[in-house]
Amino acid sequence: MGAFGHRKQIVLFLAAVIVPSSVLVLFTLRMMRQERELSTRRIAEERQRRAVEIGQHLLLRLEKIKLDEKPTADVPGRIPGRSGDKNPELVFTGLIRDGRLVPPWEFDPARLESAERLSRPDFSSRIRQGERAEFEHKEPLQAAQLYGRAMAEAREAVQRAFARLLLARSLAKSGRAAEAVSHYRILLAQPARVRDESGIPICLYAAERLLGWPSGQDIADRLRDVLEENRWPSPVEAHMIDSLLKNLSASSRPPSVINEATACQNTLDPVIRDLERISALQRNFQKYLFLLDGEGKKDGRSPVWTASPEGQWLLGLASSPDGPDSLVVVDLSRAVTALRRDRAFAQIYPEDFLLVAGERQDGTSLGPNFPGLQIVFQPQGKGPHADSTSFLLSLYLILLILVLTLTFFGAYLLWRDVRRDLRLAEMRSQFVSSVSHELKTPLTAIRMFAETLQLGRSKDERVRKEYLETIVNESERLSRLLNNVLDFSKIEKGKKIYRPEPASLGDIVRAASRAFDYPLSQHGFTLRLDVEEGMPPARVDRDGLEQAILNLLSNAMKYSGDSREIGLSLRRRDGWAVIRVSDHGIGIDPREQKRIFEKFYRVHSPENERIPGTGLGLAIVTFFIKAHGGRIEVESAPGRGSTFSLSLPLEDTP
Repeated sequence: MGAFGHRKQIVLFLAAVIVPSSVLVLFTLRMMRQERELSTRRIAEERQRRAVEIGQHLLLRLEKIKLDEKPTADVPGRIPGRSGDKNPELVFTGLIRDGRLVPPWEFDPARLESAERLSRPDFSSRIRQGERAEFEHKEPLQAAQLYGRAMAEAREAVQRAFARLLLARSLAKSGRAAEAVSHYRILLAQPARVRDESGIPICLYAAERLLGWPSGQDIADRLRDVLEENRWPSPVEAHMIDSLLKNLSASSRPPSVINEATACQNTLDPVIRDLERISALQRNFQKYLFLLDGEGKKDGRSPVWTASPEGQWLLGLASSPDGPDSLVVVDLSRAVTALRRDRAFAQIYPEDFLLVAGERQDGTSLGPNFPGLQIVFQPQGKGPHADSTSFLLSLYLILLILVLTLTFFGAYLLWRDVRRDLRLAEMRSQFVSSVSHELKTPLTAIRMFAETLQLGRSKDERVRKEYLETIVNESERLSRLLNNVLDFSKIEKGKKIYRPEPASLGDIVRAASRAFDYPLSQHGFTLRLDVEEGMPPARVDRDGLEQAILNLLSNAMKYSGDSREIGLSLRRRDGWAVIRVSDHGIGIDPREQKRIFEKFYRVHSPENERIPGTGLGLAIVTFFIKAHGGRIEVESAPGRGSTFSLSLPLEDTP
């Protein structure tokens, strides 16, 4: 096959395999990309639908909290989440007056009532008299008498407690510390609802004055009682309690006092954090009021819930037709927890999720009722869309790998076939050249000697006989060459048939040596023949075996180099007849020894380039020996000659 034929093969392969495979690969990649995009879109749509549904459930719960927790001016602001509140997610509710948020501690009725009673004229006039004596005239004893009289004449518990607090202070100033401490201890036992006009429990003032006493257990117990009351303290009161607790924890108190103070501190810390957030919300309330009021129920649209500045609270506006509006504040994380505790909701929406404020790449909007709020679904395995998409992508990937595998496998087969064809074409070209040369030599000799005899130029009978022997031997040489070619052609077509029959191997070996006497003598070779006598017959094709031996002898003569000795032997070994042909010539490299039995193959070396040959002799010998159930072996080394062994099974082994 010429170069054009190989190019044609490659072009056909590209047209029939590579191009369709490339198109299929591109199509598969495109399908995978489209499927991934569709899957992403389906998942986003499904998340949006579920987010809106969850938002509706959340909205219903938040609106119910509005109805349950709407504050009024005569209801104190309590801290949610204590004492079994039914809405634990509620943080606080605050009234809105003149566009200002009124925090829960400011509309506490107890604080307002204390302020009103302490400001009554009959009581407040006596207190002012005592304060003038204490601060203007610097007469603490006179002030103590006035405060004691006010305490005795007071009608309300808060008035008596306030007057006692001032009395204890003036006694301490006048040096009567023991009496002052006794009054402070009485005040420490007062309930937290007894407060001054700022809403601070009077017992806290007494606790401050008693910190210098060793134990502090009664102070710790009193602070615990104050914190257990379900109400919002003012920021001043909270920081006052915080200072007292830190003082108890830092001083050398008994372990029970320190433990009690630590427990109270753990209760107070989240309250202080919430107070700071409420204060920040109060300062920036106008911004949120515009959003809540502009989108609220007043204009007939849906209610709006928005997030606080730090994103931990939800803010909602509760409108009232007969009173001031109010702000309802809900803890975001507790709202999610409360929502998931609903069994019906958990069955419909079993996946875990978070509510976050702001824009997140993995977040989904809850709808127009929750501006700036998103839901983030936590990964809990793959959904149905993800499973189907993963299956399709895996299928596409498998098909792509299969196509590429087949393509590359086909390319490999083509490359191998083209390389084999090129090698065979080269071998055939070399074979034709070698056969032409091999045929030319005997034909030239036959023609030359035949013409000499025809012209009668030689009158010597001995010379004429020599010419005739040369013609005969060259004819036999030509016949062997043609027989090799014909045998190889039959072998290639599968038509070569051997007819084995019992034969004496010694006779066949001797006949082959006689047939090769003339070529050997013409080139100065000596054949050492060694045949073991009494060898049992073997079933062989006589002509085929003789032709095989002649091929080995011909190779031995060609590759003997400067050596002129060839050995031919027949021996019996372990039930086998072994025919050995040896020379002392150029030898064969061990790396080439496995390939010398291939058709057309010749060892590439400078010595071989000068030696004519077809590369068929050993291939024919190998085919013959395998057809008879035997084996062929070679022992050789460069520069030390070669020995070829033909092993044939014997019919009868004694």
